[in-house]
Amino acid sequence: MEKLFLENIRTILVRDLGKLIAEVQAYEHEADLWELRGDISNSPGTLCLHVAGNLNHFVGAWLGDTGYVREREREFTERGVSRQEIIARLVQTRSMVDEVLRRLPAEKAAAPYPEDKFPDNPDTAFLLIHLTGHLTYHLGQVNYHRRIGRN
Repeated sequence: MEKLFLENIRTILVRDLGKLIAEVQAYEHEADLWELRGDISNSPGTLCLHVAGNLNHFVGAWLGDTGYVREREREFTERGVSRQEIIARLVQTRSMVDEVLRRLPAEKAAAPYPEDKFPDNPDTAFLLIHLTGHLTYHLGQVNYHRRIGRN
């Protein structure tokens, strides 16, 4: 069952990272990736950098031993990153997630998540579900931002 779970989570994360890449590509004006609109307090560029950092940290560094070192503050302060660079980071993140979850031993899903940062020491499956929801939430924000158009 854990193997099927990991395969399903991998499929959803890879799929939704692809959708996030498509959203970035769909912006008519690259500068709009850094514009605040409506009630969304972070620009799409910021949200994309945050998603990439989040997954590289929690999946890459902790489950895949990639050596990634997160600079969370920078995810929210870096500005003006080109569309091409944002897409490159998301493509790299998607490849990493695909690779790490493809080779993660099934029994890891039921094991406690290795980073001792969360209350109640959740298992890895719980954290992967959380990460999937987190990505989907920010994907929706970017989609909404793009569709409400320029101010």
